[in-house]
Amino acid sequence: MNDRQHLILWIVIILVPIIVFINTNHLENTFLTFLGGVIFYLVYGLFWFRRDQKRQVDSEIWVIRKLSDEQLEDFTISLLSKLGYTVTKRIDKNPDISFLLTSPTGNQVIVKVKSHKREVGIRLVQKTLRQMDIYDDAECWVITNERFAHQAIEFAKANHIRLYDREQFIKWILKAKNEEKKRGWHS
Repeated sequence: MNDRQHLILWIVIILVPIIVFINTNHLENTFLTFLGGVIFYLVYGLFWFRRDQKRQVDSEIWVIRKLSDEQLEDFTISLLSKLGYTVTKRIDKNPDISFLLTSPTGNQVIVKVKSHKREVGIRLVQKTLRQMDIYDDAECWVITNERFAHQAIEFAKANHIRLYDREQFIKWILKAKNEEKKRGWHS
């Protein structure tokens, strides 16, 4: 559950009792409505937390946290290839680019993969952006095994860079596993 969903739920949990009080002018009903909203939020939160934990276990996401830059790059290339992307390893030894890929829609993409132990800042995104002029590609992606800092996210939005973090790895891994299961059943 993202921050926006939390905020919306809390606004509803607070506004509904206020509306109940305005309509009924009864403090006990207002309190019970608020208590019901909080209990709903807690139960929903537990189900969401359990779902999130299952997704992490099913994707084995903890494995990529321990990978070096090169290992994470190889893992990402293999994963994206399974998902239908055409990956081209870079010929030059440019440290600011991990590889190039062609998306299923035909777009050429510059990709930088970087392993981190903590939140990723803006510098990595800025370095990767500079490479777009050199390679003259349509898109720029930065992929990491951690989360991005708020500054990096804002910079990426302003410059049309796609950021993929550990949450996207979970989605990709689960999608690749589902594709393998489908192929296994149809074979």
